[in-house]
Amino acid sequence: MKSKFIAIIFFVMLFLFIYLVSVTFPEKVIRDFINDLGFMGPVVYVLLTLFSYIVAPLSATPVTYAGFYAFGANVIFLNTLATYISFVVNFWIARKWGRSIVKKLVGKADLARVDKLTSNYGLVTLVFVRIFQSSIGDFVSFAAGLTNMKFWPYLIISLIASVPGMLIWYSLSFYAKTPGQFVAIMLAVAGVFSAIFILGNEVKKLLKKRASGIN
Repeated sequence: MKSKFIAIIFFVMLFLFIYLVSVTFPEKVIRDFINDLGFMGPVVYVLLTLFSYIVAPLSATPVTYAGFYAFGANVIFLNTLATYISFVVNFWIARKWGRSIVKKLVGKADLARVDKLTSNYGLVTLVFVRIFQSSIGDFVSFAAGLTNMKFWPYLIISLIASVPGMLIWYSLSFYAKTPGQFVAIMLAVAGVFSAIFILGNEVKKLLKKRASGIN
């Protein structure tokens, strides 16, 4: 437990360092530094982002912030790659080691969110959650692994359903001139999609309530 806590602190400090570097040094300096890493630059970026998706309390936002400096709007494709890998990794972590390891990775406070997703799980739910709730994608993957859902249908739906949000984010990202604007667009897209999902869910409950009242 202590070693896990130390690891989390280390990566939080690392993310904070990346964020501070991104706002302190000129864009060209950061881009040149990452470009000097050659092919390892994108690899390191994907691994850092992936780690934040596996250890769910961590946020990938600082890494995305710095990544925009180095890769521009194309950082979205690196984010997407990390996301796709996390679909597989998180699913199998939950499937192989169960609820106890998920609790350690997401934290006790967020375990209830995973449990709620698990109780309402199905392929149809997965489609809508992947489209409209990308911000909790890591929790969704863990939840799927805790159910009896088959892996390949889960993965195919997850990959396809996440494409619309990615394309919208990529299209809007060309309006971003700074990392702050880029991250703001990312959060705005996620927020709008989440709002649509929540509103749709409330409308569904209302219609269901009215239907039961008529009957």
